[in-house]
Amino acid sequence: DFRPRPAEREPRRITEPWRLAMKDRLETTEAGDVYRLRKQTVEPVFGIIKSIMGFRRFSLRSLAKVTTEWTLVALAYNCKRMARLHAA
Repeated sequence: DFRPRPAEREPRRITEPWRLAMKDRLETTEAGDVYRLRKQTVEPVFGIIKSIMGFRRFSLRSLAKVTTEWTLVALAYNCKRMARLHAA
């Protein structure tokens, strides 16, 4: 790689009080455990829906239609998951 290295930046300083409070809260072990659990339960589902199923945006407009579309996506994900679990 012959590109020049990007200039070193100093780390971003957090100055907002609500961000400082959240940073302090996340540094506790209890909050860290809860936040880490999120990666195991929710995040992979959205990753699978986006990357493997290819659902990146809604095709319809209005809240009722988007709700219906999301219900179909969730139903497809759940059916796919049930089929895989049943086969195992």
